[in-house]
This record gives sequence, structure tokens and C-alpha cells, in this order.
Amino acid sequence: MIGSLLHLHWREPLWLGLAALPLVFGWWRRARHARLLRYADAALLPWAANQPAAQAGGRWRALAHGLAWGLLALAAAGPRLPLEVRDGEAAPRHLLTVMAVLDVSASMRATDIAPDRLTRARLELLDWLPRLQGERVGLVLYAGEAGVLLPPTDDAALLQRALDQVDPRLIEAQGTNLATALDLARTQLAAAPGEAKAILLLTDAEAGSVDAAAQAAVDGLREARLPLFVLGLGSEAGAPVPLPDGGFAELDGVQVQSRMAASAYRQWAPSTGGRFAAVSDGDADWSALHDNGLAALPGDSVAAEGTNAWRELYAWCLAPALALFMAVSLPRRVAALIALAVWGAALVSPEAWADEAAWQAWQQKQYASAQTLYAQAGGYRGQMGAGAAAWRQAEYAAAARHFGAALLLAENDRQRADALYNLGNAHYGRGQWQAAWEAFEAVLRLRPGDANASSNRDVAWQRLLRQRADTPMQSDLGGRRGFLAEGRIQLDGQSGQTPDDPESEAAGVQVDRNAQADGAAQQQGAGAPRPRVTVDPRLALSGLKKLERLEDHPVPMLKNLLKQDARHDDTERPPW
Repeated sequence: MIGSLLHLHWREPLWLGLAALPLVFGWWRRARHARLLRYADAALLPWAANQPAAQAGGRWRALAHGLAWGLLALAAAGPRLPLEVRDGEAAPRHLLTVMAVLDVSASMRATDIAPDRLTRARLELLDWLPRLQGERVGLVLYAGEAGVLLPPTDDAALLQRALDQVDPRLIEAQGTNLATALDLARTQLAAAPGEAKAILLLTDAEAGSVDAAAQAAVDGLREARLPLFVLGLGSEAGAPVPLPDGGFAELDGVQVQSRMAASAYRQWAPSTGGRFAAVSDGDADWSALHDNGLAALPGDSVAAEGTNAWRELYAWCLAPALALFMAVSLPRRVAALIALAVWGAALVSPEAWADEAAWQAWQQKQYASAQTLYAQAGGYRGQMGAGAAAWRQAEYAAAARHFGAALLLAENDRQRADALYNLGNAHYGRGQWQAAWEAFEAVLRLRPGDANASSNRDVAWQRLLRQRADTPMQSDLGGRRGFLAEGRIQLDGQSGQTPDDPESEAAGVQVDRNAQADGAAQQQGAGAPRPRVTVDPRLALSGLKKLERLEDHPVPMLKNLLKQDARHDDTERPPW
């Protein structure tokens, strides 16, 4: 919490001047009192002027009054913390540049960590992406040499694409050259903006990778104040190293057994201010490396113009300020009654207040207000209500987001089926027939006798069949989180009819008006001789060559890109 307060912003900092008002009032009262003292001699003053009687506890009242004004000034200045909006939700923003250094040497193909070490490393990085909160991440690959596959970026989709392109063939030099990889990562971070930086190393931590050059590289990180976080992918039992052409690596006729020797890495990471964690099937590894490691590092300050969401903190100053003003200005009995009323209102959950207000807005057909209030209520009912209100406004994207949230908050199959049904309607409204069909199909697996879901599924399927084959379809059903399960695609209540589809005659039945014309055309041309198609053999090779050039060959391209920043040396190392 203290670290996050370092990034505190003020919406209107000039309002902090309100804190000086108690000082101004104090000076004015002191000047007024001094003028009163000069009005007459001290012996005659009690008969010449009326002086206010001193109140008990006046010093404490003055202190409380001044503190209340100070808190009011803080609230008026608008304290806030920057947030980052992701998938429609706000999350704390943490500006930190991290270079992920991934070992792609031959030993990373060992299978003591299922399915193999390299695949597990990629899966671990993909599992790490949802934990990011604005961090910029780059990717360095290394084996016998090192290269930059991706410069630091905060685009999670771009980072995921880079992870999909990780291939051991991108690094030609065999072996494990850790020193060059760490030096390259340090160079990339030196060129990156900001001060908050770190290195995340994913390796099998073989004993052969520990040498004097690696120790010097770690010393360089320590001098540059770059913490090193290490995720060890291996086991002490080890496993043989498979070769690309089949078989296993051998040394002097003996099969090589690749084992994790993490003692050096366990010393290196803390010496730089980082951590070491061995890969695990649960969240213990990322809990140690990210939650208690990278996320705990102080980040760079966030510029106000680059922030799209804020966490407002004025209420934490305004509430105690009002309480102090009431305690100082009002009689004790009145202040006590107000305190009891506030305490009683606090016992009622905000969700209950919001749910009742949302239902009233729904009955009055104020769907925009109902959507906002239901979303504030939260929970399964809140998300379903917000989705239904958005659907009434034809805001199908927002409806799909709320129904997806309700799907993850559902506690039983009935709630899941209701959320899926409404999610299918929202996808249908967006024109995403594939996603709508999947949602209705999932409803029927939970409620096989649901006639509405079956009818809507058939309509979505017919729409999907009529869609052009080259139109890309994406289903976000699996990646969403999903009031009342209500409404069918047939908004006018007619069975099987879709109001936006004039060609729908009944549920699950689509009439193609061009079918008869096409049939007549086929009958007319049935007796006509078909032209013979001939291919010039001289053009065949040219066409095949053009097709070959159109094919995507990412490995050679990325291999050449990695060579631009490749770091290597002439040290002889084992080829694994």
C-alpha cells in the first residue's frame, strides 16, 4: 500500500490551500482579541466589553477543527491512484520493464518436466500474462548464443504471439551460454525508458551453465541494480537429452542425464534482489516470483495523461472530515444520533441498496441507469441484470461482457445455463453466429429439454452455414466471464421468427430465394458441352514457385532477425 501511494496523483492540487483556512481564522481571532484588549484598561475591560466565556476543552476543539479542515482540503484536491482498464475492468497499474530470458538449448527438450521443459516454460509464461498489470515485457532466447525475439512491450497479444513463435531452431549455436544472454538482457534494459527494471530467467539450471562468465554477468546485474528472478525448470533426478534426429545425447558412449543443479542460481537471485523458484503444478512458483517478487518492486511514476482509469480516494478524507465537523459543531446528543443512523445504514449491504434501485429503474424502463446500478451491485445477479439492461438497449457487446462475467460467478448448473442462454442471445445480436451456436449448445448440455435454446441454436446454425467461408469467426465464449434468463432471439415473440432476418420462415428453417433460379440455370446448362480445361506444363513450375514464395516461413525470418543482436563467444561448451 505504501508503495502504491508513491504514485498518488491530485486532480485539483490548488484546493490543498483550504488547509490554511484554520490558520487564517486563528490569526483573525487573535487580531480581534488584541484590538478588544486595547479598547479599555484591563481593570475596566470586563464592564466595557462582553468577552466570550472560555469553553472546556477549547484546545482540543481547535485541534479537531483544524484537522477537519485539513482532511476537507485533501478530499477537495482529489487524491487518486492510476489504474489500467483490461477486459472492461480496472486494475492497478504497475510500470516495470522486464526482460524474460528463455533457455532454448537442447537440454530444454528433456521430459522430466511434463510435457517437456521448453513447452512447460512457454506455458508458464502464458500463465504469467494475466497477472501483468501494465508491465512491459521483452523476450530473449539463448542457447550457445543469444538474440532478442521481442523488445519490451506492454501488448499482451504481441507477447503471446512471440511465445507461439519460440523454436529451438531459431538459435543455431548449440550449448548453454548464460553470460551472453544476461548481458544482452542488461543492454536491452539500459536502452529502455524508466528506472524500474528486472530480469526473469527461465532455465533448467544445469550445472554446465555455471561458469566464471555467468558469475561475472550476475555481478554486472548487481552493479546495475537489476534484480534477477529465476524459474527453474528441471528436476534433480533429471532426464536424457533427446536429439532432433532421434536418439539421445551421449558423452564418451554414455547417455547424458540432464539434471537441475540450482544451488548457484539460488545464490545468484537473492544477491541481486531477486528470487528463485522451482516450477510447480500450482501457483506457488508465480506467487513467489510475481506476487511477492516482480509485483512488489517499486514501479515508475505514471503520467496522468497516459492513464485511462483512476481509483478515487477522496472519500477516505471526506468522511472523517464530516465526522469531525459534526463532533465539533453539533451538540453531543445530535452527533450521537447521527452516528447511530450512519452505523445502521452501514449494516445494510450496498448490494441490497443498488439491487433495489436497479429494479426500480428497470420497471421504469430506464435501462441505462439499471445497467449501471446492477453493475455496481456486482455478483451473479448484478451481472445478469446489467447484461439484460444492456441487451434491452441493443448494446450487445456490453451484454456479452456482463453475461460472461455472470457465467464465471454462477454457483450451480441452473445459473450457468441461464448465463449461457443470455450470452448466446448477446452473441447473436452481435452477429457472432459461431459463438451463439456454441453458447446454445452448452445450454442444451446442461438443460437437454430447453426448447428455446434448441430453436435458437438451429437459427444460429443456419446463419452460420450461410456466412461466407472466408469470413473469420472468433468465439470469445471460453474467455469471457459471464438477471434473469429471459427473451429469445425472436424478439417479437413469434415462434421461429427473427425480426432482422426477412428470409427466416420458421425456427431452424431458412429459405434461400435464389435456389430456384440456380436450379433452372443448372438445368439449362445440363445439355451444353463443358469446355475442356488444359494446363500448359511450361507454366506449372512457375506457378508452383510462386506458391512457394507465398508460403510463410517464420523460422528463417526470425532466425535472421535474432542474428542482428546475437551475442556469442568462442568458449567450447557441451552441445546441450
